[in-house]
Amino acid sequence: MLSLCAILSSCKSYQVVPNGYTVEGDEYFINIDKELAVFLGDDMLRQENWNAYTGPINVSKVNVKYKNVLKHLNYADTAYKVLFTGSLKGRYSYDILAVMNNYPNAKGKKNHLLDLTTFHREENKEGRYFYNISEFKGRKVLHFVIPFNDRLWQEKMLSMIFLLPDDFEDIAWAKDIVQSNVAMYRNRYIFTPSRTTIHCPDDGSRSHLDYKIPEEKINKTGYMLMKAYGMVEGKRALVVYRLMKPRDFYGSFVVCKGDYEIIYTTLQDKIVWQTKINTEQDVVF
Repeated sequence: MLSLCAILSSCKSYQVVPNGYTVEGDEYFINIDKELAVFLGDDMLRQENWNAYTGPINVSKVNVKYKNVLKHLNYADTAYKVLFTGSLKGRYSYDILAVMNNYPNAKGKKNHLLDLTTFHREENKEGRYFYNISEFKGRKVLHFVIPFNDRLWQEKMLSMIFLLPDDFEDIAWAKDIVQSNVAMYRNRYIFTPSRTTIHCPDDGSRSHLDYKIPEEKINKTGYMLMKAYGMVEGKRALVVYRLMKPRDFYGSFVVCKGDYEIIYTTLQDKIVWQTKINTEQDVVF
C-alpha cells in the first residue's frame, strides 16, 4: 500500500520563510525573520494588482507550478526556502518568486548552494549579480542570483526568478529591478520596514499624524502593521506605514495637513481596527 507521503509525492517540500509581507502602495517585499527588503518594481503600485482580496504576492505556500520551476533550476528544498511567489501585471504580465539559502556552504563538506560558474556575471560600481536565461514549459525563465554576502563559508544569496512569455526579449527591464536590489544591499545595508512619504513643502503645510490603537485591539503576541492612506494628487495613496512589534499601540508622524485613514492590520492584511483622522482636529483617545 502506498504511504501518504508517496501519494502526495513527497513529505518534504519547499518551505516559506515566516513573517513576510507586502503593503498596498509600497514597492517592497519585507521579511522580518531574514531582516530583508526586496524591491519589486513599480508594478507593485498598480491598482489592478491589488483588486484581489489577497494582493499579488503570496507568502503562505508554494504551489506545484513554482515547485517545478525550482526543481528545474536545481534548488534543493533542504538548502533553500521561498520568500514569496506572485503574479503581477504592468508593462508585462509575469510570475515572480524569490528564494534564499538556509545556511552557507560548510568547509570540508559537499557544497549545497547553486553552482554559479555557468551563470553570466555582471558587475558595476553598485555591486554584482549573476543571471541565466532558460525556457521551461513554454515560458522564458529569467534567473538572477544576488550575493547578499559572498564571503567564503558565510554565503547568503538572494535569488529572483521571473517567468515570462517565451517570446519575451526585454531583459533590461528585469535587470533594472535586480540592479536596484544590488545597490540597496551594497556596503552597509540597513533593514527599515517602514515608509513615510511627504508630498508638501515644510512651509506650514505639514502637521502631525497621531494614532493610538484601542487596548482591546492591540496584538500582544505577534507583529502588526499600521498604515495611513490619504489623498495625493486626487488619488488615494499610502503615506505612512510602520511595522509594529507585539504590544506596540501608538505613534506620531509628520505628514501633510489633511484627512487620513488609519488601518491596523495583520501581516496578511486582515483589518483589525481602522479609523479616520484629520490632522487639524484634536484626537480624543
